[in-house]
Amino acid sequence: MQRISVGFLEQGMVAAKNVRSADGRLLVTADTVLTDVMVASIQKSALGSIYVWNPLFQNIDVPDVVAEDSRMKCEMALQRAVAAYKKTKALDISGIKPLLRDLVGEVIRNRSSMIHQLDMRTYHDYLYAHSVNTCILSLLIAVNMGYPEGKLQDLALGTLLHDFGMMMLPDSLLLKMGNLSPEESALVQQHPEQGFNILRTVPEIPITAAHIAFQHHERVDGKGYPRSLAADKILEYAKVVAVADTFDALVSDRPYRKGMIPHEAYEVMMLLGDTYVDREVLQLFLTHVAIYPIGSVVQLDNGQYGVVTQVLPKLQTRPCLRLLTDRQGKLLETQEEIDLAEHLTLMITRVLKEKEVFELGQAVTQAN
Repeated sequence: MQRISVGFLEQGMVAAKNVRSADGRLLVTADTVLTDVMVASIQKSALGSIYVWNPLFQNIDVPDVVAEDSRMKCEMALQRAVAAYKKTKALDISGIKPLLRDLVGEVIRNRSSMIHQLDMRTYHDYLYAHSVNTCILSLLIAVNMGYPEGKLQDLALGTLLHDFGMMMLPDSLLLKMGNLSPEESALVQQHPEQGFNILRTVPEIPITAAHIAFQHHERVDGKGYPRSLAADKILEYAKVVAVADTFDALVSDRPYRKGMIPHEAYEVMMLLGDTYVDREVLQLFLTHVAIYPIGSVVQLDNGQYGVVTQVLPKLQTRPCLRLLTDRQGKLLETQEEIDLAEHLTLMITRVLKEKEVFELGQAVTQAN
């Protein structure tokens, strides 16, 4: 499957995963051939991108750390809790905690997983999907740090609610296309404390979990907000969440920019150790990031193109490829599988942009 911006969607493409609106309504089911009406509906939904089938990726499955259904249940439960709080000023997490127990169990079972893809989201529901993604990524880090299940449950709850203060801000601010004014920036920087002040009043939320909301924008060099805490004053929970939160923000589509592809985000994250985030937590996290995720189409230094079919832990820069072309760029009649870990003289020089991948897929279709 290929992740493609909705602006490139055309009649006749086939959805590779279910496509949902901001309120969880199913727009298109997986394996549906898109019609003009469906394309228009998806483009109006404010989704940034969706997954479609591409002939380049036949028999290539992109694994998830947790199931799509688990993600969606957590996201919808969070939306309901936020909506209820805005009406009643009482935060009820009774519908969230059972789902988080299941989520923790899934991450424990998949603790060796590589991160290949994150959830698709609309611009309007970004904060909810971002909170779920950050929760999953934080749990993956913490499981591999040896956290017991009780601490994982506290971490999951605090992480899912880490942007609760941000969710109290008006959409006009959250969805603004241009730069924020100084007054707007100051308002945004109040969200950690605002969220903490709400969460700390809920008896079912441990105070350490509430502090995740308070501290997730602190930096280990002491230049974060809201309190400019030094590294030794920041809770380990918050250090874990800061790494996950930053990565998901980098790869996410926003109204004002397109998300980075994983190898770009990986390079940015590498620069943040000992300034923005804790280096040890970051290094552990990066061992689970697929720099070239399954389904990426890459060009080698000998001119050949290939699609990534497998990524092994600790070998993120040397994935397995299905070669698509010869050195002159001509499509191969019989595609060949190679493991770059066994071909050390071959190097990946670039990752193809989505339009290039789509055009290459069209060429394969025409050739067949």
